[in-house]
Amino acid sequence: MKKHFFLYFILFNFVTQNLHAKIFFYEVYGLNFRFMEIQFSNNSDSKITANIVSKGLLDLFVSFKGGGSTEINKEITSYKFNYKKKKKGRATTIIFKDREVIQNYSQPPRKNKTNLVPIQKHHLKNVLDPLTAINDILFSQKNELNCTKKIKVFDGSDVFYLILSQQDTKDYIVKSSKIVLKQPLKKCRLRYQAVAGHEIEDEKDYNKKYVDIFYGKQNGIYLPYLLQTKSKITIKMFLK
Repeated sequence: MKKHFFLYFILFNFVTQNLHAKIFFYEVYGLNFRFMEIQFSNNSDSKITANIVSKGLLDLFVSFKGGGSTEINKEITSYKFNYKKKKKGRATTIIFKDREVIQNYSQPPRKNKTNLVPIQKHHLKNVLDPLTAINDILFSQKNELNCTKKIKVFDGSDVFYLILSQQDTKDYIVKSSKIVLKQPLKKCRLRYQAVAGHEIEDEKDYNKKYVDIFYGKQNGIYLPYLLQTKSKITIKMFLK
């Protein structure tokens, strides 16, 4: 669930559809039921924020809230993320300097596990925080769609690559009343590639995970109007 969650996350102030705004609101559906909302803001050149909250039936059974922020001050980047699920929760802080991790701590501390792929010093160089990576992949597209990206990310426990690639060049017509842009979309695929920090036996499953991102162009800008992945059920995120 954690890796799928990040990809949906892949990988968040409400937005009306103003393409000049930098605040985006997504509704997440499974089996045609809305179960989560994600709000993402990059309204400032130096700060990115995201908020996630469970909705509908999921909120009744597994109430979940999460929030994160990335603040950039010259060569220092501070990433913070916290979540609360029932009576459990955790707050994580990571400090980067010139894209290298110099501090990483959580409250409560993470449990020590012995069956992990060890994180070595070189793994924590040339890395980005999750929000900066998501912002670059989803919300930094311009007049020409760029579906060739590979970004190394550290989220406090795992190091991994997010790899964006183009599946084909054809147009996709998505038949859904939840799509706000009524025109053909272009599809790219975002894949997860484990590097270190994960449990060894999980690596094969993690590397199978992906999200299809459907970008639409309006006023000369490509934006992700639909994100979709399949596990046991199909999960869809719609830009509102």
